[in-house]
Amino acid sequence: MSKLLYVVGASLVLSAPAFAQTAAEPQAVPVMLPPAKSDVNKIICERQEEMGSRLKGKKVCMTLEQWQQYRAENREKTERLQGSAGTRPSG
Repeated sequence: MSKLLYVVGASLVLSAPAFAQTAAEPQAVPVMLPPAKSDVNKIICERQEEMGSRLKGKKVCMTLEQWQQYRAENREKTERLQGSAGTRPSG
């Protein structure tokens, strides 16, 4: 019995640092603010990987406004595809 208490007590003592880390200050969540007028024309380059390869890819450069539009269009396409996935007629 005392051996069991020793194991339980030791596990609680050893797990205390893990609990202390989770009780730390919460992480800040980035907030997307509308870009300033001068930032909209800023050129941003991103590397886009080719499907099936981590080595191949290409560098794509667009303005911030173009990136926002590109991502919005992709989001809409994805939502449309996900919404229509369950509406196929069974046959």
